[in-house]
Amino acid sequence: MKYISIQEAIKKGKGKVSIRGWVYRERGSNKIKFITLRDSTNIIQCVLDRTNFEKRWDEIDGVRIEASMELTGDLKKDERAPTGYEIQVTDYKVVGESDNFPIGKDFSKEFLLDNRHLWLRSRKMVAIMKIRSTVFGAIHEYFRNLEYHEFQSPIIIPGGAEEGPTLFEIKYYKF
Repeated sequence: MKYISIQEAIKKGKGKVSIRGWVYRERGSNKIKFITLRDSTNIIQCVLDRTNFEKRWDEIDGVRIEASMELTGDLKKDERAPTGYEIQVTDYKVVGESDNFPIGKDFSKEFLLDNRHLWLRSRKMVAIMKIRSTVFGAIHEYFRNLEYHEFQSPIIIPGGAEEGPTLFEIKYYKF
């Protein structure tokens, strides 16, 4: 079956779907596991019942935040789910396992900046990046419609860089 984005699955509303993404949240008991999966479009709750995966339950129970997965199952509306839809999983594949994710609630800005590569995966940061992309896209479109061209100049620095012998002088201020 062809993989679709989570947002496409939600728009579909019901039926069999195959999605892939990263584990955003995971919780459950010894009988049922709830995995909230995310991709660049949205999140969705996925339900794995132990009776369907008895032989593979240890693998399912070992899934952690930021593991990458491919899931296939039946999509249905459920008001209790974070986005109002959930998938009753019939098949899954763990594409990439994950270690313990170090970011939780109430961390300092310094810690988050030190772990920026992980912090960028949060829904808040993804929303910020999408807004920035939209704003910059609108600015580019506006100026291109006025027949302006973007120019990215080389960087002029006052001192030498790693390749010292390749430096040349620029008489910028005429003195």
